[in-house]
Formats: sequence, C-alpha cells, structure tokens
Amino acid sequence: MKTAYLDYGNAAVGNDGVARVAPRGGWHRVVEGHHPLIDNPEVHCVIGVTKGRLHIAVDAGSDANLQRIFADGPCATVARTALQKAGAVAHGRTIAVSPGEAWPRDYVVLMEDHAISADGEDRGELIVGFSPEMNPYLLEAFTPQIADVMRQHMVPTVSDRSPSTLEGIAASVLPAPRLEPGPASRPGLDNGLVVGGPAWQRFWFGDDSQDVTAPDPTFGFTAALHRFRTRVMNDSGAAQILAEEHGQNWDELTADQQEQMHIPSSAQAHPGLDVAALMLRTRTEDWTWDGVYARVSPHRLAEDLTDLHPTDVSALRWGLVAPKAFTPDRRLSPRSRRSHALAALTTTAAYLAVDHTHFIPESLALDVATTAALSRGNRAALRLPGPWAMVLHEPVPLPAVQADDEELEALLDGQVPGSSYAVLGAVLAAHPDHTLDTTLGLVLLTSVHPERGRQWYLQPALYGDHGAGRLLYSYAAQLAFAKWRKPPKPPVQERGKTGSAKALKRLAKHPDARAGALHRMNLLDYTPPPTEPRFTPDTTSDSGTELEYGTWRRASWTENTRIGIRDEHGNLVGPVYKEGAVEGQTYIRGSVFRPRSRIRPDLPLRPDTRTIYQLRDAALEETETAPAEDDVEWR
Repeated sequence: MKTAYLDYGNAAVGNDGVARVAPRGGWHRVVEGHHPLIDNPEVHCVIGVTKGRLHIAVDAGSDANLQRIFADGPCATVARTALQKAGAVAHGRTIAVSPGEAWPRDYVVLMEDHAISADGEDRGELIVGFSPEMNPYLLEAFTPQIADVMRQHMVPTVSDRSPSTLEGIAASVLPAPRLEPGPASRPGLDNGLVVGGPAWQRFWFGDDSQDVTAPDPTFGFTAALHRFRTRVMNDSGAAQILAEEHGQNWDELTADQQEQMHIPSSAQAHPGLDVAALMLRTRTEDWTWDGVYARVSPHRLAEDLTDLHPTDVSALRWGLVAPKAFTPDRRLSPRSRRSHALAALTTTAAYLAVDHTHFIPESLALDVATTAALSRGNRAALRLPGPWAMVLHEPVPLPAVQADDEELEALLDGQVPGSSYAVLGAVLAAHPDHTLDTTLGLVLLTSVHPERGRQWYLQPALYGDHGAGRLLYSYAAQLAFAKWRKPPKPPVQERGKTGSAKALKRLAKHPDARAGALHRMNLLDYTPPPTEPRFTPDTTSDSGTELEYGTWRRASWTENTRIGIRDEHGNLVGPVYKEGAVEGQTYIRGSVFRPRSRIRPDLPLRPDTRTIYQLRDAALEETETAPAEDDVEWR
C-alpha cells in the first residue's frame, strides 16, 4: 500500500512499543463511544470510524441481540461489554439490511423498522441502515454473512467512476443533502393528495369535484389523474421500459394496478413490480445531480423557504421524495402505496420540466399568484415553451391565493389570517403543438406538519375558475405572454479535476451559476407600464359621503392591447396610439400584464397593516434544530 493512503496522523503505539497505522478511513482499535443519534429511542446502535478508531455506541434501550452482527474478536467483545454495561436486554427483533442514499456514509445505524417504513408499521425488525457509498472499512466490523449482503449493494468508489463531464457527477462524489425521516403520517396528514373538507376540495378541484374518492370513472379528477399518469409514464420512458424489460403493457393494467402503480406477483413471497419506483428511476441522474448541487450550493434553503434563489430549484426538487422511494418496498400497505405512487408521479413530472424552468422575482410573486381569471381569448391563446414547464417563486400564503376580490383587498391592506400553507409555483404540461394541456396541473405547496416541521410537495389540481384552477392559468399566462430572460451560458471550469465535487462547488459560486446557468433557469423580465399622468381625484363616493381610505385592485391580463415595437436599443420605433400609428409597423396587439394597483392612491390604506409574507410558526421556531452532520462528534 502506498504511504499516501496511510493515516499517520492517528497512529497508535501498543504495549509492545510498535506503532500501528491504519489506512485512511480504516481503524486499528475498537472502542465504546457515544453518538448523538443513540439518544433517539428508536436507534439501537451506531457504528463509525474516526481518527483510526471504530466506535460502537449503544444504550439501555438497545436490543442485546444486536451483538450477533459483529465479527468475532474485538468488535464482538466491545459490543457485548457495552451492552452489558448499559443494561440492555434482548427484544427478540430480527436483523434486516437496508441500503439507501439517505443513510450517512461515515457510519452505520441500527434502527427499528417502523421508524423508516412508509406506513410506520412495526414488524419486529432491526434495520442495518447504510449508504451504498459507505466507508468500505466498516464492513470489517460485521460478520461475513452480513458483510457479504452489504457488499452486494455497495457502489464503486469515486476513483473508479472518473466522471469526465459535469453531467457525470453523481452521489459518489459527494453525499446528497438528507431530509431526516419523521414519524409515520397521521390519517389525513399525508404528504400527497389532501382530501379533507369540501371547501378545501373545491379550491383544488372546483364545484363539480367535491368527492375526490368517488370510484366513478367519469368523475373529473379521477379521469384527469388517470390521463395525467399515463402521459407521465409515456413521456418519462417508463411505459417503454415496462414493456421491454418486464413484458407488461401499461394500457392493459387494471385500474387498481395503475392507481397503485404496482403489479402484484402470483408468488406470495415475491414483492411484485413497483411501477412507481421504476418510473422514478428514469429520473435518477437528474435527481442525484440536484442532491449533489444542493449540498455544495453557497445558498441554503431557509427554514420557512423564504428568500428563494433560482438555484434553490435543486433542493426543492430533490426533497420531493426520499431516496427510499427509488427502491421497491414489499412492506407498503395499500394506502401507503397510493401515496408512494402519487409522490413518484408528481416528482417525475417535475423532472420532465428540467429544460423549461422559470423563476419569478419576489416583487411579482404575490401578483402572479393572485392574478384575476383570464378571459376566454387569453385562455385560447396560451402557448407553453415546451411539453413540460415548471414555475418557481417566493412563498405566497394560501389565504391570498384563495381570496375573492373583497377578501384580497383586505389581505392587501394587511389583515392576513395566520396560515402555515403557501404556494411556491407549479408544474404545467402542454400538447405537442405547445397549447396548454388542461388535463391536470401540479401546484408546489408548502405547509408545516405538527411533527415533521416544514415540508413541501406537488398537489394535483384541476384547471378552471376555482382558486387553484385560476392559479394554474395565471402561471400559464406568464409562460405564454411574458418576457423571459434566457439563462446565461454555463461557466467554464478553469481548474481542478473535471467532474469533481470541488469543481462543482467552485462553479456554483460563479455569478452565472447563481443566476441559473447550470439549471437552465429562465428569469421573468418584467418592465412596468408607463406611469399615467396623475389626475385630481374626486373625494366623494357614489353615495355622496367622503372617502376615507384607498383600496387595491388585483393583478390582471389585458387582451388585444397595443404594444409598441422597439428597436435594438429599446426605443419605440413610432407612435402607439397617436396619429401615425400603424399596426405591424409601430405597434402590435397582444396581452399585457397589469400588476396590482392602488385605487385612490391619494388616500391612506386601512390602519394596522401587517406583512402577508409572515410564514414562520411559533411551534416550529421553538423546535430545536438537529445538529448538522459536520458538527456531530463521537466521544
């Protein structure tokens, strides 16, 4: 072994006076240790290597039988002694091995199965959780049988992969950011489709869609979701993979199989075919790159998701699903399988839009999310830039999106009720001729879970005149009619190993990368209309009483409006409305966005104005933040 791979800084001198040096990442001594994760009652053991020592952490709640996983010799001896000292007793749990990208690479965790399973059911298993890119020297701590099973799931090292381009960067280069697994969802609080309350359902699905659980295939949302699911299967290539590799035709599956995205096996012991995981794996490369970028990005997501930057699309897309969603799970219950299928469907749709992502500045987010309903003419003229498109912006509280004209006026005056729900954007689809596909849209929604804290997910919604439908049309109008600034060219790597994590980290700091160059992010380029001459207002209302306050009018799109033609310097080439204006030469006709405006700006707004961007929840602020992985130390 070359000396460059030896850890001389952590050599140990034995009783015989001989210095023992371990390879980098290896260990020459086994000790009992403590790790913060062991304080979690669902964690039974943590094994990791630091400074040439293998640390084994257990506590009184650990299952005494876990000592069976350790290799004979110092590992088994230290584990047995530590368990006896802690007063651990046997719980009778069986051992199961579970690889996953969400597990840390620096240590192995033994955790109760219900803490990480999708349905939260306790099946009496003790899961050996590890990353496929785990430190390979950790394998030496386990029995040959367990080590062989773990080795089958491990991936080549970074030096073996040698990515030649920036696109070749994968999780082996740098671990992706992790979302800590939370407790099992309570009924009605799943991350997926929300089905509680007629008013809530009318907001998402309209007046004719109050019962989203109706089995009637003619029901609007049920039929729309079926068509949407089929399109994502085809556009992602999953339907082709299903046919070529598994001999199954998507269109021939039963309605229940398509809804759950799962084909059961005739053999009881076989888990069947997880079509949802198969679909997600078509987006593995993009999802992995997002996770890597989110880890090296100089800008991190705020706790309440405010102050969003264009590059935050990586962290948001990556966080739509947990890494385990890519791996088939035979233990999912029917209800959990539906949630798993919905998350896979919406996440895949988001990644189909990677080539057409759009960012709306904070100053326009509220106006775009509360734009008035489009006219029939404008709806007919909608054209999207690609087959799939994604819009992202600063969180806008849901009460503002739901509000009618009178309620919005009160909200704009600052009278906003407290709410943890906010919209962040949407995913929209188009037909091959770029006309809007109104089958279904996905609204990027964030909320505060009472146990998990802040979370986000893509909520299916129907197009129409109801709240969410109007919101989807508003996004489509911006994509169709507004001016968007194209992303700059990706910065060129000037030094370092091509495709390395350090190279990506340096590129992420480049101004062009921060502007969305690596994410192909288009930025809304809005120029306010010219300010009209101010007139002397009438200070009396229609009833003859004197007005006291001014009001707000929501944003809207005009139709068939004259738009002046400008030269390369941005100057008008001729008159627009005055004598000499010629359509096609000095002006064209189109739709123009008018942001919210003050009616009677000479009068003050109603008193006690409060900001509508207050998203933090007291309960969330009082929750202690878990230490970052880099700050966790063994002792």
